[in-house]
Amino acid sequence: MIILKKAKKSWEMYPIGSPKGAINTKRTPDFIGILKFKGKDENNDKSVSINKFIAKYEDEEKLLPPSEAIKLLRSQAVFLISKDEDMGEFLKNIGVEPRFTRICSHCVFEGNITIINRNFSYDYHNQKICKICAEETIKRELKLRGFDKKSYKNFKRILDKTGNLDEVLAIMDPKFDPIANSKLTLFDKINIKNDKKIPKIAIKRLKIPENFKNSLIEGNNSYLLPVQYLAIKEGLLRDENLLVVSATASGKTLIGELAGIPTALKGKKFIFLTPLVALANQKYRDFKKRYEPLGLKVAIKVGMNRIKDKEELKLPASDVANSDIIVGTYEGLDFLIRSGKSNILEYLGLVLIDEIHTLDDEDRGIRLNGFIKRIENIFPQTQIIGLSATIKNPKTLANSFNMKLVQYGERPVPLERHLVFVRNEIEKKNLIRKLILKEFHTKSSKGFSGQTIIFTNSRRKTHQIADYLTRKRISAAPYHGGLSYFKKEKIEKDFANGKISAVVTTAALAAGVDFPASQVIFETLLMGNKWISPNEFSQMLGRAGRPSYHDRGIVYLLPEIANRFDGESEEGIAISLLESDVENVNVDYTEDDVLEQLLADISSNSLKNISEIDDFYKKIPIPLDIDKAIDELYDKKLIDIDKLNNETISVTKYGKAVSVSFLSIEDGEFIKNSLKKPLLKNQTLNSKILEIAIDLEYFESAYLSPVIHKQIVNALKTNFSTRLFAESTLDIISSGETIDKLDKKFQESLLKLQVDFLRCECKEKPFCDCLQRGISNFIINERLKKRDSIDISRKLNKNYSIQTYSGDIFSWLDIIVRNLEAIKRIAIAYDNKEVLKLSKKLIKTIENS
Repeated sequence: MIILKKAKKSWEMYPIGSPKGAINTKRTPDFIGILKFKGKDENNDKSVSINKFIAKYEDEEKLLPPSEAIKLLRSQAVFLISKDEDMGEFLKNIGVEPRFTRICSHCVFEGNITIINRNFSYDYHNQKICKICAEETIKRELKLRGFDKKSYKNFKRILDKTGNLDEVLAIMDPKFDPIANSKLTLFDKINIKNDKKIPKIAIKRLKIPENFKNSLIEGNNSYLLPVQYLAIKEGLLRDENLLVVSATASGKTLIGELAGIPTALKGKKFIFLTPLVALANQKYRDFKKRYEPLGLKVAIKVGMNRIKDKEELKLPASDVANSDIIVGTYEGLDFLIRSGKSNILEYLGLVLIDEIHTLDDEDRGIRLNGFIKRIENIFPQTQIIGLSATIKNPKTLANSFNMKLVQYGERPVPLERHLVFVRNEIEKKNLIRKLILKEFHTKSSKGFSGQTIIFTNSRRKTHQIADYLTRKRISAAPYHGGLSYFKKEKIEKDFANGKISAVVTTAALAAGVDFPASQVIFETLLMGNKWISPNEFSQMLGRAGRPSYHDRGIVYLLPEIANRFDGESEEGIAISLLESDVENVNVDYTEDDVLEQLLADISSNSLKNISEIDDFYKKIPIPLDIDKAIDELYDKKLIDIDKLNNETISVTKYGKAVSVSFLSIEDGEFIKNSLKKPLLKNQTLNSKILEIAIDLEYFESAYLSPVIHKQIVNALKTNFSTRLFAESTLDIISSGETIDKLDKKFQESLLKLQVDFLRCECKEKPFCDCLQRGISNFIINERLKKRDSIDISRKLNKNYSIQTYSGDIFSWLDIIVRNLEAIKRIAIAYDNKEVLKLSKKLIKTIENS
């Protein structure tokens, strides 16, 4: 085939081979022919004719007779790029019937020809360009502008969607406005699909107690939501065990109440479990308000939280035994079970486990799994319901707990997901500001202004971003675990009442307190020192859009160009997350996990002899032979075996102390052996007990103050971690050269830090744990002087330029009390009255200071 293309004063001829497979295939012509024509002879009325024929080859040009051109044109299919009266007449005169086609104008510049059509071409500079050239142009521009090559996939997606290369390249322009061009930033939209097979059932038709039914209707629950209908269909009201998997805000929580409240009204206990104390407390308040008027007693059972402190909540000592509804954390209820006090939960009707995907959590998953198995074993008639929004392998999980699976994949409101690449922090903050304002000024059909959750990767950044927004006259607040209870509660109420446009938070809010936000912004895709996982991402974006408030949810990812961490670019991570599905929830035991859970099973009287243990653990994949595990617990005097009485196994006093304290076997042995060691020179028993408690868990959450960190960064022209105990930080702040470059005030702070905490002779200094132990001791000593967490935080900042948050200090003191409780229990097991007395005194002092 031959392509004829008109130039200024000539025609170009491109012989490119067979027409077969020519579309969207880049071809190099055998040569480029230049045809120069003689014009019409007006007197003789002759048509145009070839005056000169030049054939341009790669290395030479040949002047050929015009007859050769005519011969070629007659021998092949001829295609014109545009209509031309003279050329049409010329071809007709030589017996050639031309056809018309389009070619890529970009390829022609490079001496190639690509045939294109509407399906295989894109608009570019008012011309058409082929797929290959368009893709190569995008790749070239990405490289020039510093994008990671993994971001190409997103720009190719936009190209295919719009068919316009100009629009794609405009996105890379620093002047691009993502708010004005939201169609280009839109990655996808998850729409609602109304399942016509699911009928609309009125709450008033349910066979549940009338007073409960009226309470639901008064709370604007007139009809069952789809997932609620499916749960009832699968046996929710017939005591069936269920695993319910559906999107955030789809109505999962009410499923538990639909079964649990009627159970409680019949005199059985309803237990509602969550992973977090904050969530448990929120649900406790909610249940008290709604269900105590029905005559039900509501209790809360979480881990220890008895410390009196400014701006912190001291939870009530609830009467679990005489309560109808018990709201708690997993560990709060497992404590009762491990203590062998399961009789307190007599007539247990329903256990609801919210966020059951916590099974995949590295620190708490195995304990939750063991707890559920113990409940199943001790209370075989009890109904168990698990709730989650993020499980990829729900059938496997449901089977492992003998549950029926209830799955509903549709979101309650549509969700838009947008991807915007930013170049720096300034551009990012400005865009966040604009997005918040736009959303806040957008009212839903329900009359609510849009509110925003911004996820960032550190507590410090939550304050920095919130401060920036406040300066720009946007009502924003930082929210994280380091804040005091009352500060967090005020933010929650202000957000719920529409007084705050935006909350800036860490991953803590992903599975935390419910904020009715319409928009979620990912300021970064790092959380702490790792990239967000697909499950975390799903949890976070699930926060956008609530059916009671909003018409849709909207999510923005703002990866920074050239931002790399752990060998990955943020651009690549963003695209990977948007394309990802949630991950499988796997429960993987280590050998230490097997020992701890086996001890808990024995301590709780869930398993009473070797035969029961063998049968029970046959169903659980574990990395340790169960007989070896039994032998190890026996050798460490954690259990007794009565071989004369059906190989009955019982827990020792020491074993009980380890189990109810949620200690690993290793930590239990550490406490026991430490207490046996003689006192060191100048060491008191009181200080020894505190050292043991501290050595079990140092205080972690200490940072260089923002001012001193900024000054060091500017002085050394290098960035480094703000975490005080990070190796990079320890290396820098222990350098005399660094200290010399600081203002006198900060020099004094760092020198005092070294004098007070780093006067050790450790070979690893400053990378030893002396600084961390020293800060931990400082906090304890200040607490023993009756100072509260806020005062301790201020003193660390004033004396050493160390930033801490009062909520972190409060939480760590709670851990120390828990460790002291463990020491006290082990002391009781070995009848160590002196350690018992001092431990109790220390606990009381720390709790009541």
